[in-house]
Amino acid sequence: MKLPRSLYPSIILLFLIVLLPIIFMIIAPFLTHDVQPLLGLLVEERYLALTKNSLGLAAGTTCLSLLIGVPLAFLISRTDLIGKKLLGIVYLIPILIPPYIHAIVWTHMNSYVQHLFSLDIHSLGGAIFVLTLAYFPFVTLMTISGLQSIDKNLEEASLLCHGVRYTLRRITLPLVAPHIFSGAIFVFIFSIIDFGVPDILRVNVYPVEIFIQFSAFYNEKTATLLSFPLIAVTLILVLLQKWHMGRRSYVNIGGGTGIGATYSLGRLNALSLIVCLAVLSLSVLIPLVVLFSTAGSISNYIRILNTSIDQICYSLLLAALGGLFTLFLALLISYVMERTKSKAITALELASLIPFAIPATTLGIGLIKVWNRPVVDFVYGCPLIIILGYIAHSIPFTIRATSAGIKQISPNLEEVGFLSTGSWTRVARKIVIPLSMPSLMVGFFIAFILSLGELGTTLLVIPPGKETITIKIYNLMHYGADQLVAASCLILIAIILVFLGLFLLFKKKFIRN
Repeated sequence: MKLPRSLYPSIILLFLIVLLPIIFMIIAPFLTHDVQPLLGLLVEERYLALTKNSLGLAAGTTCLSLLIGVPLAFLISRTDLIGKKLLGIVYLIPILIPPYIHAIVWTHMNSYVQHLFSLDIHSLGGAIFVLTLAYFPFVTLMTISGLQSIDKNLEEASLLCHGVRYTLRRITLPLVAPHIFSGAIFVFIFSIIDFGVPDILRVNVYPVEIFIQFSAFYNEKTATLLSFPLIAVTLILVLLQKWHMGRRSYVNIGGGTGIGATYSLGRLNALSLIVCLAVLSLSVLIPLVVLFSTAGSISNYIRILNTSIDQICYSLLLAALGGLFTLFLALLISYVMERTKSKAITALELASLIPFAIPATTLGIGLIKVWNRPVVDFVYGCPLIIILGYIAHSIPFTIRATSAGIKQISPNLEEVGFLSTGSWTRVARKIVIPLSMPSLMVGFFIAFILSLGELGTTLLVIPPGKETITIKIYNLMHYGADQLVAASCLILIAIILVFLGLFLLFKKKFIRN
């Protein structure tokens, strides 16, 4: 079936909404400024320290996330670990809690951490610790996805001939290695471009410095230039990750080829469970307990709800609109990528990954520079600028989710439908959308949650007089209103968990149908 021309304007939308602000950020300094004096800044001692801190933060977080995430994935998916079904859901909660909330929690626990581990949370090591607790589930999720994609017959044959150790070392690990590697790159990029955690923990890294130069010193030139090292490193990693993953799905929506080998832990079962519970306590239980303890009486929750209901509703509305628009664009782009046989599609795939490598603060500056102009300044002055930021921020992840669903639909089925109806719109409505509904739901949920908790871009582009719940938390934190901050964080987490429950409920319903 030939793709209708009506799909191709989606590529133009991808360029205008997502890529144009990024391209403008990259080329603008070369068009309007003498960049040689600015380039000299990058070799100054202060900015070399920024590079050291940024790379150290990302590398340390990645190593710790691998150390935690890979064993946890094996324990959940390939052993007889006690309570592994429940753990298989709970381990995802840390990535649903915005990283800056983890940072807020552990600042309250700093005295205990210093006493027990001699670690100051307001340091590079503290930031690595906090980001690891927020991001290790990405490694676990990717590793589980890789394990589910392995043909169980390969492992069973190897177990019969060579035993457990040989099978794990020579069959399972090599086959799942691309997913582990991909998860590690995700964590590295998330860590090096994160703004909230280093800002709260007072660790000077590139995203924080970019924000300071632009918003405090109004030094657009330096802020733009400081984005270059980050963009260069992250884009290289994105290309490497894309090459290494090839055409593999990042996450299996409907499972793999079957349940793989299950290994007995024996006497290690109880110890393994304790280790898993310890990790989840640090990343889920302790944060919730600390927030409840800090929030104090119920009156603080009532006060926040009375004074922040507008911000909460505003955040939910913007996140829902951002999720829907992102899903619509992602579905069109995914369909073009999966159903077009052309070398140009490789360029489109790479283009769809570029926003993943851009720091939120850099993206915010790019949006301002593109849309704060005559004729189009109405975009900059209304909530649409925030929605555009949400789309640009979450589109790479939503495209990966929707592509996973479209891959599983036979093109022959669509061709038969097109021959019967003669309309691609009907084929999409009757075949493509229903059959890919689980992946579409995943895509919307990802975009919605990322938009609801977004801080860095929103902080820069939000119109005057407007405020989301994340911006209100950020402002209250700087006013020292710890009780109100904790209550606000708990309300935000509660909203996220409610939507997680609704998502799991409806996803289960659609899979059954």
